[in-house]
Amino acid sequence: MSEPSEPVESRKADEAPAGELPLEVEAPAPAAEPDESSDPDSEPPSSARGARPQKQSTPGLFAFLRSTYATADPRSLGLFRIALGTLLFVDVARRWPDVDAHYANTGWLTNHFMLFRPMSDHLFSIYLACSTPGEVKTLMALHLAVCVLLAVGWHTRLMHFLAVLLLVSINSRNIMLENGGWVVLTLLTVWSLFLPLGRRFSIDAVRASFRARQETTPAALNDRDNPARDTEPVVSLAVAALIFQWVVIYYFNVVHKTGHEWRDGTAVYYFFQQDRMVTLLGARLREILPIFAFKLMTYSALAMESSIAILLASPFRTPFFRMVAWGICCALHLSIDSVVQLGPFSWAMVTMFWVLIPSEAWEHLGPKFAERFPRRELCFDPRSGFWLSFCRVVKRFDVLGHVQFVPVTPLEAPDDDGDDDDEDAAPNDEAVPLGRDVAETLVVVDPASGQRFRGVSGLVRLGDAIPFGRLLTLPARLPGLDMAIERRLERAARSSADADAYFELENLSGRAETPPVAPSGARLFVRRTLAGLREFAVFLLVLSCGSQVLIENRAVPKWLKPESRPEWMTSIVVYPRLFQGWSMFAPSPPSDDGRVVVDGITRDGRHFDPLTQQAPSFDVQPKDGFRMNQIWGDFHRRIGESRFEPYLDGVREMLKNYHQITGKKADELVSFEMWFVSERIPPPGQPRDAPERRHILSWNADPSARPGPHTRQRR
Repeated sequence: MSEPSEPVESRKADEAPAGELPLEVEAPAPAAEPDESSDPDSEPPSSARGARPQKQSTPGLFAFLRSTYATADPRSLGLFRIALGTLLFVDVARRWPDVDAHYANTGWLTNHFMLFRPMSDHLFSIYLACSTPGEVKTLMALHLAVCVLLAVGWHTRLMHFLAVLLLVSINSRNIMLENGGWVVLTLLTVWSLFLPLGRRFSIDAVRASFRARQETTPAALNDRDNPARDTEPVVSLAVAALIFQWVVIYYFNVVHKTGHEWRDGTAVYYFFQQDRMVTLLGARLREILPIFAFKLMTYSALAMESSIAILLASPFRTPFFRMVAWGICCALHLSIDSVVQLGPFSWAMVTMFWVLIPSEAWEHLGPKFAERFPRRELCFDPRSGFWLSFCRVVKRFDVLGHVQFVPVTPLEAPDDDGDDDDEDAAPNDEAVPLGRDVAETLVVVDPASGQRFRGVSGLVRLGDAIPFGRLLTLPARLPGLDMAIERRLERAARSSADADAYFELENLSGRAETPPVAPSGARLFVRRTLAGLREFAVFLLVLSCGSQVLIENRAVPKWLKPESRPEWMTSIVVYPRLFQGWSMFAPSPPSDDGRVVVDGITRDGRHFDPLTQQAPSFDVQPKDGFRMNQIWGDFHRRIGESRFEPYLDGVREMLKNYHQITGKKADELVSFEMWFVSERIPPPGQPRDAPERRHILSWNADPSARPGPHTRQRR
């Protein structure tokens, strides 16, 4: 947990620190898609079987370090990509309601003023090109689409690069709102950019698998000894960088917690008193938890953070210890996220561990997972290119090998009496030949019971045999869509020649299967060169972030801190906001709390606070907290600080026109005063002092009407 800050040499004077398993698709055959992230010196795969010759591992320290800290399973990387894309999508989507106030020119920070007076050196943001809320939301919609495409693995490397570019841009659009959660999420996204996340569980993997093998016969469809099932480990410095990045985060978050609140066990008590961060659950718990419960949570948090750092760095029994560390990480961060809002911090910390799922877990849990799925027989016309292609698609998702492809010669159906039978299942009766059913629609058979399913019902039963198949066949379960799909299946079966012609598949059936062409020597050289350059880029990033660790963290001895560094290192760190100051709630948790209150007067004489859409309340600690999200919480905490005083004119303009943002003409203000109301959090069991008001700004207000007691006027 951290509040990272910029390096001293790059920060402006007015800037401050920012706070068999799930669905699997067949991967490309090594012959067609060699592993670009593995050892660049490894031999190319054989073109005959797609099998990569096993290189003799060199014994020694380097081989041990490489296998222990720089190796990941491609299946684990595939699951990580799905989790990362989902997390990035949620992070962008949750900012959507606050676009008008914080990311567009209708809010307090216009793009032209941000460019005129940037909050940081080395600033880059595509979002600064957008002015109106509509323009920002259009770019944000494209941003969300990129996150979805990354999650499903379509042109994975391109989408990952665009996701990094847009994530840095949206964070840099309003740096005052920056927090440790955004920094951790950026680090996670940048480090993983150098890993081949699209090799498994992706659209890219499906497409590569189709290129690697083109089955044209039932025997080829039922051949499960498929070299395209990619399980070759990924070897990259980026894996080690991710592991030790998390070790650094946990280590410094522990060693920086030196305040007496951490020693006497009351730190979590102060943690719960932060009303701008506390959730409804946290607000309720702080009212009933005794002091010994807070002490237990304080010491447990320190022990868990220390344990995670040690377990991640351990060179022994690494698969087991990393999974234990993941369990501790989930218990720690998900409990934190349930009581306080830290942005995406907790979820980003948990998400990284998907990378570390060991190959042993896949091999051990795969057979047990497969037992949960039934077997099915997919009956199809082997002469039809359309149905051959349909079976090829099913095979890519049938990672468990539970679907048997049964060729059936269609029989001509007798004259139809016009009665359309839509029963879910028909008995496997000799009176209803299987070939006649295949001539009419899709047919799936349960080999255990002999029950036969037709059309949409067969498609749904087919999904039962495939991991996540029920999700894939969800459209076939929806009213309206199910009948449309039923008609398409019947049309494809009864007019298979027309379907073949429409999709240009007339010559697919029975065609000789051509093996994939082995990559040329020149192509292999280019791939190895690019892989080497990619690893060199990771090395430069490690050097830059390593120097940032030494600069920012107080626990680093002075003699280790570099007195200067090249400007290119500073640029590498600051442009994407890859800060490394890990000291959240350290050395002590905050001992005060507060928020901004706007006392406005509407045209009809009502007192109105546009920030809450209610009457002004100077209550510092309401029973259920302030109930604001992380973005507004950081705004309330920082906007009253002297370093952000140049931006207060923008806040004044936003408040004057806030009724235009909400579209409520009745809430238009004719005057207002803005205050920061704060109080000192007393030690457990002691009474609270009276809250203090500090005047921040006003418009058309009468200064003589300002309250006197416990008031400090700033301007």
